[in-house]
Amino acid sequence: MTRRRPAARASFALAALLLAVPPAFAHPHVFITSAVSLQIASGEVTNISVRWTFDELFSGMVIADYDKGKKGSFTGEEAAALKKGAFDNLKNYHYFLALFVDGKQRELPRIEEFKPSIEGGRLVYSFSLPLSLDVPASGRELRLTIYDDTYYVAFDKMLPSDVAIEGDGSASGTVAIVKTKVKAQWPGQFMPDQILVRLAKG
Repeated sequence: MTRRRPAARASFALAALLLAVPPAFAHPHVFITSAVSLQIASGEVTNISVRWTFDELFSGMVIADYDKGKKGSFTGEEAAALKKGAFDNLKNYHYFLALFVDGKQRELPRIEEFKPSIEGGRLVYSFSLPLSLDVPASGRELRLTIYDDTYYVAFDKMLPSDVAIEGDGSASGTVAIVKTKVKAQWPGQFMPDQILVRLAKG
C-alpha cells in the first residue's frame, strides 16, 4: 500500500532530548504507519494485534544498533535487547494507544508477543493486546486511537483497509475511521482519527 508520509528527520533519541520544549514548538521526528487486526473466537474479541512500520531514517538507526551482523533480521538475543532498549519505555506513554469499549475508555491490557523484524529495510514492531471481550446480542462498539501526545511521533492516517477482523465467524464487524474521542492535552494539539469497529453477534 502506498503511504502518505515523508521520511523522518530525527530519531527517538533526539525526541527524548526535546521533551522539555513547549508543545507549540514541537514537531514530529519519527513517522509510523500502522495496521491493526482483531481476532475473534467463540463470540469474543480475544486479541488486538498491532503492527508499526517505521520511517527509513529511524529504521536505519535502530537496525544499525541491534542487527549486529547486518543480517537483515534479529536474533532472539537482539530482539530482547531491542525490546528493553527501544520499546519497553513506551509503557510510560500508554504505548501510543487509547482503547474505548462502548464509549468508555478501558485500561490497556498487558502488551504481549512483541516481535521486531526488518522488512524491506524498514523496522517493524508487532505486538498484541490480549482481551476477553464478549460480543452480546445487542452488539459492541470498539474504538482504538493510535497517537503520541508529545508531538514527537507522527502516525499516518489509517484507512479502513488497514484494519482486519479475523476469526471463526462467531462475530462480525464493520470498520470506519472517525474523529477521535481522546481529549487533546493542550490547545491546538493535533489529534489523529480513531478506528471504530462495530461488532455484531454471528
